[in-house]
Amino acid sequence: MQSPPDWPPEPGALRPSPFPHPVLHALHGLARVLLFPAYWTLDQLLGCWAPMARPSGLRWLSAAARAGAALLLLLLVGLPLALPGLLLWLLLQAWRRPFCYQPSPQCLAPPAPWRPPAEPARCFSFLSANLCLLSDGLARFSNLQHSQRRAEAVGSVLLTGLRPSRYGATGCSPPPPGAPCGVLMAAVPAGLDFVCLQEVFDLRAARRLVSRLGPNLGPVLYDVGTYGLQPGPHLKLLGSGLMLASRYPLLRAAFRCFPDARREDALASKGLLSAQAQLGILDGRRIVGFLHCTHLHAPSEDGPLRCKQLTLLLDWVEQFEAESCQSDEAVAFSVLLGDLNFDNCSLDHAQEQEHQLFSRFRDPCRLGTRREQPWALGTLLSPSTLHHSVACSPEMLRRALEQEEGRHRYLAGLPHGGRQAKPWQGRRLDYITYRGAPAGPLSPEVEQVTFSTALAGLTDHLAVGLRLRVSMPF
Repeated sequence: MQSPPDWPPEPGALRPSPFPHPVLHALHGLARVLLFPAYWTLDQLLGCWAPMARPSGLRWLSAAARAGAALLLLLLVGLPLALPGLLLWLLLQAWRRPFCYQPSPQCLAPPAPWRPPAEPARCFSFLSANLCLLSDGLARFSNLQHSQRRAEAVGSVLLTGLRPSRYGATGCSPPPPGAPCGVLMAAVPAGLDFVCLQEVFDLRAARRLVSRLGPNLGPVLYDVGTYGLQPGPHLKLLGSGLMLASRYPLLRAAFRCFPDARREDALASKGLLSAQAQLGILDGRRIVGFLHCTHLHAPSEDGPLRCKQLTLLLDWVEQFEAESCQSDEAVAFSVLLGDLNFDNCSLDHAQEQEHQLFSRFRDPCRLGTRREQPWALGTLLSPSTLHHSVACSPEMLRRALEQEEGRHRYLAGLPHGGRQAKPWQGRRLDYITYRGAPAGPLSPEVEQVTFSTALAGLTDHLAVGLRLRVSMPF
């Protein structure tokens, strides 16, 4: 007789360090220390040239020139340290696994395992948010700055979403008949189980978020990406910017980097982060869920490249799930989420809008090509109004976006100034899509979609949430 699965399960192949030996890990830390002075100086110089940060007036221009000269001198001083640091860093990438793993602290117990049919249904809550946590200099090109302070503030906001929902930590209740599936709210949805973050490129900011999410939610995957020289050849100096935190134990994870990138994405290793989580036990078998987090190519005019990335990630999704799932496991859901960098309203994105992704995964906000649910909302904010008092207040921004005038003012317009549809809903770049297992014993259905202004003033995107109700069909 087969013994029931352990709870919580052992993490298996997931070890905290991305390196197989402590010496390699220590050398990697030394390389980053040697690189930091030049990295910081170059970042400050970039910040001086950011369009939104250029001072007005001759006095401020002169001060910026003196500061730039001083920073350039510091950069030259930092080069003797940076060159050996860069060579060591590049060499070590051959042994590096493409992510770091922060295990759940022993004092934090995961939720009780879901055991149907004794518990007929359970809800699972997902959140996706693009945080624009680049280095300070790069973030200023998006009219944002102070990445370390923003990371601390984002961590505090996300902690409010870890409180139990009104149904309890794992409770579930079907929505009342006729209730709208989509909700605009000023807070982070309560009872979060899985948090996927994009554009967490700055490692110091990532560690601040891990220090908040890890002790209060569970295991975290961060510093995700394949660095150094990659086939092509391509030089990758930035990671993928992806981060995944889970309330449930993670069994397996993998990352695949997109092979082609252009322009501002050329140095970043964007790709697909996949993870398998154990959710419960059904008739002595494990109940598992799959999460696939991504961030596609950014330049709006590169639609064919994004379509190629979508096709690749669908293949990688199937491959990861086939390799991970045992024949006796029950799959509760497969969720694909992240910033796809195309909307469902622009003619420029027609090729992406008709991709087979939407026949393989369900998008609850979408009615069809360039047809959105009436409650769906754009997630990209207008850069020019990011620092307005309304755009910096979660409650004021929520009230503004309830009106079409506010959506015109605070949501980004079409990429090339095209004619906006009426009523204007904005450009939805951030997606949470899902599917169940064909002929499986468990069936997921949408309970609620949320658009959250909780991160107002901290990033240039709205956060998107999805609450799935998984049950055993009668």
